[in-house]
Amino acid sequence: MIFTDKKIERKPRKYFKDLSSTDGEKILESIKQLLAENINSENDLISLVEKFTELSDIVSEEMGRRYINMTRFADKPEYSEKFNDYFQNVVSKLKPYSIEVEKKIYNSEFSKKLPNEYQHMLKIISNNIELFREENIPLQVEERKFSNKYGSIYGSIVVDFRGEEKTLQQLLPYLKSPDRTIREEAWRKRFEGLLSRKEELDKLFDELKEIRIKQAKNAGFENYRDYMHNLKGRFEYSVEDVLQFHESVEKKVMPFFEKRMKRRAEKLGIESVRPWDTSVDVDGKVLKPYNTIDEFVNKAIRVLGKVKRVFGERLEMMKNSDLLDLENRKGKAPGGYNYPLPETGAPFIFMNATGQSSDVRTLLHESGHAMHTFETVNIPIEYYRPHRMEIAELASMSMELLTMHHWNEYYKDEDDFRKAMIEELESALLFLPWCMTVDAFQQWIYTNPEHTAKEREEYFGKLMDKFNRGIDWSGLDFEKNNRWMFQLHIFEVPFYYIEYGIAQLGALSIYKNYIENPEKAIEDYHNFLKVGYKMPIDKVYEVAGIKLDFSEKHIGEIVEFVEERLNELEGE
Repeated sequence: MIFTDKKIERKPRKYFKDLSSTDGEKILESIKQLLAENINSENDLISLVEKFTELSDIVSEEMGRRYINMTRFADKPEYSEKFNDYFQNVVSKLKPYSIEVEKKIYNSEFSKKLPNEYQHMLKIISNNIELFREENIPLQVEERKFSNKYGSIYGSIVVDFRGEEKTLQQLLPYLKSPDRTIREEAWRKRFEGLLSRKEELDKLFDELKEIRIKQAKNAGFENYRDYMHNLKGRFEYSVEDVLQFHESVEKKVMPFFEKRMKRRAEKLGIESVRPWDTSVDVDGKVLKPYNTIDEFVNKAIRVLGKVKRVFGERLEMMKNSDLLDLENRKGKAPGGYNYPLPETGAPFIFMNATGQSSDVRTLLHESGHAMHTFETVNIPIEYYRPHRMEIAELASMSMELLTMHHWNEYYKDEDDFRKAMIEELESALLFLPWCMTVDAFQQWIYTNPEHTAKEREEYFGKLMDKFNRGIDWSGLDFEKNNRWMFQLHIFEVPFYYIEYGIAQLGALSIYKNYIENPEKAIEDYHNFLKVGYKMPIDKVYEVAGIKLDFSEKHIGEIVEFVEERLNELEGE
């Protein structure tokens, strides 16, 4: 089935038609011209916002292209150098002028006369102005250089596995092997590979920690956690709310977690679930959703098209426009992402597919981000694009669940189809304890900044004991305590993780609505995509038909719903 043979049509510029995205001097000159403009009416102010958005888009596109190349070819230092050069010599130099433009917008006599739709923008700008410190710019440049090293280190690790050279990513399929010996060997090889660079990674993280703490101190904060909470514009919930989320998950999700691990041990016929037993299918079957990357993409296009035709059309247009890099290979950075390219008018999807069922979830997850990009890329107010991750991740995680009933495109066998849905639903809820672990770990790190590397790993081990109950780590304390080193977010994007938990909870709520009324749930979801960040998060969630709620009661209801669905699928 072909939805379209069209390619992405590049978005035309309105104001800076001849400006080169690589000409740093001309870009600086352009933003200085914005600062010199006379504002004599609300329309002049709106025009300034639109010009500022277009200029930001020009720079974002160039940054995006360089970031994409850096991650696609992580083993080629020239791409990392080009990215770092642009960040240092264009992006960082623009920052002080950008803040001055924001001050010009915010302090204008016409700002309070702007229509209601601009008032949320003014709140965002006010927060940006309040937290900006010029002395943090060189620190951010330095931080970016250090954080990029993580991907280079991780992507370069190869180990010998049964006579073949494998990346850490390429070992993942073996964790699903029905042969427990193979699973254990692959698991141990992954840790062996990563921990062979432990000293280097500990040093890298300590350097990042110190740079981040300096930024928080410069902005007048006691600790980096509180600084980041404010910097991320989390107006709708507090640090205390996040701590309540941790507690609610411990009380309501951990009993479910332990129950599922006990069930897993019984099904596998083993005494206890070891870390290498968590991914294998309990019936001893490895799901094989596709054989080639072309087949993988084409099936995703059909799945998305069944949810809403336009979703399938858009992924196909991305395929036609070479905006996908999906297959794992040596030298490629780990992870997956959807990178919005505002001048192109579409995003780029990057991932590391290795032929396993999780690839399906990853591509459909990133496709959710992609549909969000398509719906918001033309919003002329840059602040209203879905930068807040609680919104962005709701789009992606919900897409996983909303597409789930069409995964028979990948799994023609009814048992395989059912297994894939069980895997998806179970993993959606089982993810929450890991999310709390990563967030609680970062909260401790940055509120106990004088800790040693040894204390850091010991504290992580305690969190694992709390949020990983039901998995037997006996004899593996060293690996357990250093499990955090696999989590790129801790190195590259600090405190960007609790958003996944908030969004996962929201996505399960959207799926609950879908089970009750599919058409309305999809319509609400599509309307939510269009909103972007035009309003506070709790209001955006209301558009999606759900609520922002971290209470034990709400989380308990979601756990109950998921258990009911799993019982139906498992025939129990």
